[in-house]
Amino acid sequence: MKSHLTLLMLIIPMVAFAQNDTETDADMHQLAPIEIVAQRLGKNPRTMGAEMLQDIPGSADDPFRAITLHPSIGPLNDFMGILSVRGGAPGDNRYYFDRLPLRFPYHLLGIVSVVSADVIERIDVYPGGFDAKFGADSQAVIDIHSRPKIAPGRWMPHGTVKVNPIYSEAFLGGKIARNVATNVARGPVPRHPVQVSTDAEFLENEVPGHGYWYAFGRRSYLGPFYELASQLVELDDPVREVPSFWSYQFKGVYKLNSTHGVVINAVSAYDSSKLELSARETHESDLRGEVDSDNPFDVQGVHLYSQFSPELRSIVSLTRSFSEQELAFGEGYFYRDAASDYALRNDLTYAASGHTDVEFGFLLSSSPTTLISDGARRVEEGDVDYEYRIRRGGKKVSVIETAALHRFEGYVQARHQPLSFLSGTAGARLSYFNLIDSLSLQPRGSLSFALSSDASLHVSYGRYAQSPRLDQAVLGNSNLFLTPSHATHYVVELEQELASQTKIYLAGYYKNLRDLIVYNKIARQYQNAQGGFARGVEVSLQHKISAAFEMWVAYANTVSKRRDFPAEAERLYSYNKPHSVTAAARYSNASWHIGAKWQYMSGALYAPLAGRERYTNPFTQEKKWVPIYAAQKRTAPYHRLDLSMAYARPLGDLLKLKVSLEIWNVYNRANFFQVRYDSGFTEEVPNYQLPILPFLAVSLEF
Repeated sequence: MKSHLTLLMLIIPMVAFAQNDTETDADMHQLAPIEIVAQRLGKNPRTMGAEMLQDIPGSADDPFRAITLHPSIGPLNDFMGILSVRGGAPGDNRYYFDRLPLRFPYHLLGIVSVVSADVIERIDVYPGGFDAKFGADSQAVIDIHSRPKIAPGRWMPHGTVKVNPIYSEAFLGGKIARNVATNVARGPVPRHPVQVSTDAEFLENEVPGHGYWYAFGRRSYLGPFYELASQLVELDDPVREVPSFWSYQFKGVYKLNSTHGVVINAVSAYDSSKLELSARETHESDLRGEVDSDNPFDVQGVHLYSQFSPELRSIVSLTRSFSEQELAFGEGYFYRDAASDYALRNDLTYAASGHTDVEFGFLLSSSPTTLISDGARRVEEGDVDYEYRIRRGGKKVSVIETAALHRFEGYVQARHQPLSFLSGTAGARLSYFNLIDSLSLQPRGSLSFALSSDASLHVSYGRYAQSPRLDQAVLGNSNLFLTPSHATHYVVELEQELASQTKIYLAGYYKNLRDLIVYNKIARQYQNAQGGFARGVEVSLQHKISAAFEMWVAYANTVSKRRDFPAEAERLYSYNKPHSVTAAARYSNASWHIGAKWQYMSGALYAPLAGRERYTNPFTQEKKWVPIYAAQKRTAPYHRLDLSMAYARPLGDLLKLKVSLEIWNVYNRANFFQVRYDSGFTEEVPNYQLPILPFLAVSLEF
């Protein structure tokens, strides 16, 4: 209820702005001249635009699955869209949506993301080596910008309704002006003079008193899908209650005057599921039974965009968010991590001269956090036995901890282009975490060279810090002497454009990782014991054959290793995929969109069964077989072909119908998912990912 009241408080100023009836003729019809300036030489993020996000086969309109077209970015498997970037963990990624921090932007652990491709203008991906603007707790940044959806010449709301087998969603948006009635009498407003893709660009080019708004909602209905599956396939179905999720988004943008503009936005999501773990799913008797998961999330923000002079720009954001992860399973095991976060962020840019920009900013945040654990902890990567439990003397260890977590981050950096072919950025970010009373300085810098009019070389360096979580400090034998984890990135990138039809991208990177936090089962506490590295090369080619037909090919070679404790041997990281290849093509015209995508990845790592031994629990005297694992090995490679076809047709002057069909895994490849064992650990039983599967969606635009 509090989150909804907060949202209403944010909406009220927008209504007041829309009702202000003081607009003049000059405000309505005269636009400041737009000066087109060539883009300054410098390193750019890997960007994917709205049209591509909606047309990539196999994504089911999920933008996070679509950006896997970039090399070295991939989901964990067909069922979980959580991303691993350049051999890193999903927890290394930081997500922003129009400056709102998205702590966990997925439903049901990654089945689908909480944002829709229909509201996105573009996604900027910073896979590593990025500058000081972005903060701690990240080694990769996924920065999402929603679309300034404005229908030229129309003051009536416009929208989209979409239905597919898993969920339905609706979008509604419109314009904001101080005198709508007068505008209609005068006729349509001229089309916007420039193409804008961010709120900053929109507010810079809009006249005072104008703006836009949109609302988006989504809700699942997985019941019919599960009923059909149970009729077609005989399964020992672990689903006790059909998983469900919903989400909504709201945004309002308004130009206050020639200097200031305001953006108000909100995102809310919720998902829940209930499963039944039987002896088939787990051999531990105390873990069997119902698994109940609930995960609410919401965030709201107010952002003030200001251009005090042609040289000085500022963005101030005040955000509030709440997220919760709750899991109950087995014989009373329970884990709940709930946190609110109140943050003030400011980013300023000052153009000191025609060749130098200075950027500086800060982030202040306070996060009241509650942790409740009844013998449970999060699953750790690299733990073959997936040990959820925290016990002492055979009994569950219960923890209830409440803490006010504070952090301060500040940064400064300068961009300088002394020569037409040379540009550089140098800066640093300072981070303070009160949980461990730690201050961390992270220098970052880059150089860009123009090798020719259509080729550039970028070299970047950066240090990045990640703070320990509250659960790592207090669960088990508490450890308040933890320190931040650190990563140092070295990146070289080459971009080449050939005859404006072909773009080539090459990159090499090395990430040195130290002081990573892992759970020590012997000491029964979290420690800064893990080190490692990730290195790789990436190659991608984008070729535009004609205005309607284009294709992409991407290859990545990645080696990611970890050493859990100093005395242990180095091992391959679970998310490491040494080789990955993606090839995609798309044909598009006014009515048809046809696409294909083929993906190949090295097989998954798993520990094969080497034998078994008898074990007697000293506390319960229960006797059981426990497995003996051999050295890790890889399964057969993963590969899959997806096809898509969409047809759009106008229905009169105001409606447009679109029908799209995707076929996943066209040749029905049996891709490995996981291994299960019989009760005596004598046989490995492989499970596989998605078979051939159609996905149909229908949308109506108005």
